Amino acid sequence: MRCQAIDGRSKQLRLAIGLPLFIALVSAPGAVIHVGPGDNYTKIEAAQPGDEVVIAPGTYAFRVYLTGQGSATNPIVIRAQDPANRPVWDFGTTLVENAPGSYTAGDRGRGGWQFSRAKNYCVSGIVFRNCHTASMNSAGIRYYNGTTNLYVKDCLFTANDNGITGGTQESQATVEYCEFATNGNLSATSPTHNLYIYGGTFALRYCYVHDSLQAQNFHIRARSATLEYNWFARATSYEGDLMTDDDFAGAGPFSQAMTLRGNVFVQAAAPDNHSQVFVLFNDGGLTNLTMSARVLYNTFVGNGGSAAFVHLSNATGTPMSAEESDNVVYGTTEPMLVENSSAGVVSGVNNWLQTNANPGTLSGSLQSAAPGFRNAAAEDYTLGPGSACIGAANASLFGLPGKEYYLNETNHSRWRPRAAARDLGAFESTSASAPVGSYDPYPQPVLNISRAGANVILEWPLFASDFQLQQAAAIPVTAWSAVALPLSTNAAQVSASGPAWGTKEVFRLARLHL
Repeated sequence: MRCQAIDGRSKQLRLAIGLPLFIALVSAPGAVIHVGPGDNYTKIEAAQPGDEVVIAPGTYAFRVYLTGQGSATNPIVIRAQDPANRPVWDFGTTLVENAPGSYTAGDRGRGGWQFSRAKNYCVSGIVFRNCHTASMNSAGIRYYNGTTNLYVKDCLFTANDNGITGGTQESQATVEYCEFATNGNLSATSPTHNLYIYGGTFALRYCYVHDSLQAQNFHIRARSATLEYNWFARATSYEGDLMTDDDFAGAGPFSQAMTLRGNVFVQAAAPDNHSQVFVLFNDGGLTNLTMSARVLYNTFVGNGGSAAFVHLSNATGTPMSAEESDNVVYGTTEPMLVENSSAGVVSGVNNWLQTNANPGTLSGSLQSAAPGFRNAAAEDYTLGPGSACIGAANASLFGLPGKEYYLNETNHSRWRPRAAARDLGAFESTSASAPVGSYDPYPQPVLNISRAGANVILEWPLFASDFQLQQAAAIPVTAWSAVALPLSTNAAQVSASGPAWGTKEVFRLARLHL
């Protein structure tokens, strides 16, 4: 089982013949390493590039310390033997530092699994439970020291000090199809969270993150973070934030940015901090720092109070900005709050706000008594017939959503292609595609080719907006190259156009990432 693939569908230009393609990246064969409850950390830690570690069902209580150097084409894969009966790392009442493990340094208790200067690991189907340390800041997974291309999917993080933590200046991690539930330590003096990311680059998709035990559902200090198509619910304090990167040093300038796209937020009935939902805050007091956020096509369901959905906490003058567009902001009178308007601004268009909400600097707001959810009592926040949010989005924005979270808190941690980006909020009323789970094949987008006078137009659906358009001169193909044409998007698709080629050309869409 490999974590990366290229897939797509192409059409030959001159003959317009449909040619479906699915081309997997070829990896050098590696060893298959089987691990069972009678084994220890040795087999897992010894895995080499291209190896596949297959872990049998059962309960495990040893630490894992990973420093391997996989590659993009030969990652180190660690997976459950049976995703329906996942292996469980459960330390019970034992502090992680006191559990068996090869790593002996003073920070050995910071994670049940630790990735240090590791590269190209793919982890799937593991449960992390009861990871606690004397300093009350352990985690199911900790990655740090320049760990890059860490991919985690279909894992459950529950009842740990933090669910996942780590990230240093150059670290990079992607987490998909996971659940984070009731992580946090009520005895901790420093806040603990479902997710606590210290720096680097971070992406979270198709996850169900809920009921943080102590503080936030997500506490992010990354330089660049993308959180999209997730369901966030009932954080003890407030849902999440972007705060100062721990690894910045020197005079700067420094910048941090976050994108929140296509998420569902469900506020707790009585959160500890009822004044905000998502906040930007320079808590480190760093000078020469700029912070920004793009908040697009989210659905927020508040508790009826006045929590600021987007809060720029910049009273000390840190320059901050946020774009808040095409969202449904329900159950609060405050869609945005800027503490120091001379150093920060929230702009945006076409949000749905309730009648008594203050739109502030947001323009083109649509205000009515209710957004027209299909069945809010059953947590169905899709748009029902007659909803004022249908067809009300401004689709001229950059970064339109091509996917949506599926379905709710019972059927969770999946996504499906979004039919279009014409409706406000996280869901399109016309979406009808089958859901995609963590082990399902990735949908193959259809690439359409047509002529318009002397030009050729190539079009494909929004959910494949991160695919690369490639071309080759003939079949059989000996080499592919990226097509050097500008791309544009509308509410339903991505397109490229340019003068017709004088020879036969073959095109495909290639998915080059996890």
